[in-house]
Amino acid sequence: MKDILVKDIMTTPVVTVKNQDSFKKVVKLLDQNDFSGLIVVDEEQKVLGIISERDILKYTRWIVGQPVKDPYKLMDDEIEVAHVSGQRGLDVIEFVASAYAEAVMTAKVIKIEEDTSVLEVVRLMNENSINRVPVVDSSEKLKGIVTRADILNAIVKWTETFK
Repeated sequence: MKDILVKDIMTTPVVTVKNQDSFKKVVKLLDQNDFSGLIVVDEEQKVLGIISERDILKYTRWIVGQPVKDPYKLMDDEIEVAHVSGQRGLDVIEFVASAYAEAVMTAKVIKIEEDTSVLEVVRLMNENSINRVPVVDSSEKLKGIVTRADILNAIVKWTETFK
């Protein structure tokens, strides 16, 4: 297991968003792909940040002023008026939906290179309580992503060699 490198397990290509993409687009991409986070990149594919479900919940709570159980419902094209109170509620939802990815993302991102060992990635994830790490090249351009699911799949494949 110690000899397995990130390049052996990383996911490519990576579904990304740009820093000026709308919050609504981010939420729809997360929902459509059943992801819990997305990498934010610039035009040159350099990593600018990450948006996770945790970031979305923090942002909507900050704007709305109370916990939001399902932020995906805020982005529905047809908002049920029963879920909001009057025009102010509709205005708040519209304000949340109109934000840009850069307003919601976490800008401090731990990145790794392809030749990093999987054990090092596990250590980084555990120490920093993160679920995904972007893989970049020497010029900081996005090459792939390693998620906890990628690591679990690698462990399953590795243990199958002992059967």
